[in-house]
Amino acid sequence: MAALKRFGPDRRRAARVEPAETAWQAEAVVRPGLVVQLLNISASGVLVASSGRLRPGRAAELQLTAAEGDSRLLARGVVCRCQVAHLAPLRYEGAIVFDRPLPVTVAGG
Repeated sequence: MAALKRFGPDRRRAARVEPAETAWQAEAVVRPGLVVQLLNISASGVLVASSGRLRPGRAAELQLTAAEGDSRLLARGVVCRCQVAHLAPLRYEGAIVFDRPLPVTVAGG
């Protein structure tokens, strides 16, 4: 299978990592109560999957919970995109760009 070609420059601001590589749980909450699965996360944003639609251009508050212990972090940002990823069951993928850089530390490091 041929590799996918990238057209144009890579727009990523920061390296992305999977939630298992961080100190955060893979499940988070977009306030006021939408449960999302983290697909990847970086200091500048996050890609999530959910059963509910995120509205591009709207402010978002993502509540992250530590993988160990009960500490939490509230990351504020803006939804930059959201699209249907699967139809049955209906599943969305959305990206949130953080207002401030998030300290994404590697688990165990």
